[in-house]
Amino acid sequence: MIWGYIPYTQAQLLKEKVLIGRIEWVSMPELKIKHKARIDSGAKTTSMHAVNIEEVEQRGELFVKFQTIDSEGKTVEVVRKVDTTQKVSNTAGLVSKRYVIKEKIKMGSIEREVNINLNDRTKMDYKFLVGRNLLLGRFIVDVARSHVLGD
Repeated sequence: MIWGYIPYTQAQLLKEKVLIGRIEWVSMPELKIKHKARIDSGAKTTSMHAVNIEEVEQRGELFVKFQTIDSEGKTVEVVRKVDTTQKVSNTAGLVSKRYVIKEKIKMGSIEREVNINLNDRTKMDYKFLVGRNLLLGRFIVDVARSHVLGD
């Protein structure tokens, strides 16, 4: 392959994907929550800030009740069905069990239902982290830019 040359089929693929930056706005229409999100292509799964997580049973199924924070810093209480649990390793290598919910996420004009693991992100700058399960096949990330999709 010649450097700088993109074969026609690859160029065609690039045109079908949406360019985003390292920080973008995401919304969860059903929850009426909007977050400024960090884009992390190294993270397998999308993650959302959640505290005071409690298991609750509804109609014989496992749900979680938790609190999160919206883009304006307002605390929002949410109840969602648990899709699964997963073991996640943080950057220090510590493994923890996290609840995973399914939720519709909208970034720009693209809306997808994805798995989101719930995690206490109190000490993090961004309360929402977009992982590969939302990015794959849809987006190209330019880490030199942010808010490509708008404010």
